[in-house]
Amino acid sequence: PPSFSQGPDARPGGVGFQPRTELKSHLAPYYTPTGPDDRTLFFESRFESGNLRRAVQAYEFEYDLILNPDYNTKSHTQWYFFRVSNTRRGPQYRFNIINMVKPTS
Repeated sequence: PPSFSQGPDARPGGVGFQPRTELKSHLAPYYTPTGPDDRTLFFESRFESGNLRRAVQAYEFEYDLILNPDYNTKSHTQWYFFRVSNTRRGPQYRFNIINMVKPTS
């Protein structure tokens, strides 16, 4: 589907342009907590511009993250956008974005 409504002047900045602002809130979560003591972090990027491909727990409070490449590039990634929930007060979490590397630096 198009990312904007089709109107008489449906182009960015035009009179009929209405950007899509809906989030995919109707999607079921990938993980459902087993109870109030479940400390599993919930990663979500199923929304516009979300680019988290995978999160792998490396240690108790450390996660390795893999991002999707930017569109219209040759596998370049210059940004990240995702949500994390079910965090707890106290521990320091560490997120390692393992594929966000510039080969010449």
